[in-house]
Amino acid sequence: MKTIISASRRTDIPAFHSDWLLDKIKQGNILVPNPFNKKKYEVSLLPEDVGAFVFWSKNYKPAMKMLRKISPIYDEHFLFHYTITGYENTIKQELEPNSPVTEKTIDNLQILAEEFGAEKIFWRYDPIIFLKKEDLQKRLIKFEYLVEKLADYSARCYISFLDLYNKVIRRLKKRNIELYKANKKELIEFVKKLENLAADYNLPLYSCCEPHLLQNTKIKKGHCIDSIYLSEIYPDTIFTKEKKPTREGCGCFYSRDIGVYNTCEHKCLYCYANH
Repeated sequence: MKTIISASRRTDIPAFHSDWLLDKIKQGNILVPNPFNKKKYEVSLLPEDVGAFVFWSKNYKPAMKMLRKISPIYDEHFLFHYTITGYENTIKQELEPNSPVTEKTIDNLQILAEEFGAEKIFWRYDPIIFLKKEDLQKRLIKFEYLVEKLADYSARCYISFLDLYNKVIRRLKKRNIELYKANKKELIEFVKKLENLAADYNLPLYSCCEPHLLQNTKIKKGHCIDSIYLSEIYPDTIFTKEKKPTREGCGCFYSRDIGVYNTCEHKCLYCYANH
C-alpha cells in the first residue's frame, strides 16, 4: 500500500517551496520535523512508495515548472486543494496581505485544470470570515461570482468558517479588526444559500470540520485527504482506508505531511500555521 503525501497543511509548498520539493524528490526522501517534539521522521518520496501527492496552495503559478517535471515520475497522481476566498481591496490587505489578487488566482486555477484535469482540483472557499464592516450578502455575491468562474474547473468546493485560535484573536485585536459573530440560524441560512448557488452550477459542496452544518443542510462531510476519491480517479493504486483526523470534525484519511510550520510567506492574519 502506497503513502499519500500531503504538501502541505503546514505551509504553502507550491507557492514558495517548489524548488525545495523538487530537490527532495531527486534525493528520494525527506526528513520532516515533528511540530510538537521537533524530532525528525523520514518520509520516502520514491515513486514506488508514493500513491499520490495532495497539494494545498493559494498560488500554483510558481509550481507549474516543478509539477511538469515530477508528473511523469508519479504518473500524474496529484490532487490539488486551491484556496480562493475572494477577499479584495482593504479587506484583502488586512487578512491576506501577500496572496495574489482574485482574478489572477482564477486564471491560474483554470490553467491548472486544463493541464492536469478538473477532476483533480478541489476549490476551497475557506475560511469564510464575517467582518462588521462587510455584511453577509457581500460574501454571497462574491461566492456566486467565484462559483460561476470555477465550477467547470473544479470537482468540489470545500467550505469552513474562521477558527478563532488564541493567536488569531490577538492578531485581530492588534489591528482593530472586528468580526461579526453570526448566530447558528444565520450560519445555516447562509450555508443553504451557498448550497443553492453551487447547485446552480452542479458543483458539489463539502464541509471541512464543520459537523454542525451536516445536521441542518444537505452539505456533505469533507475528507480533504480522501482515499475513497483518490481510488476513484486512480484505480490502479491501493490507498489506505485508515482515518487520521487532525482535529475535531476532521474526516481525513492517513497521510504524511512534509511541510514545516512558520515557513509560509502569505502571512494571512487567520493562519494557524504561522506564529
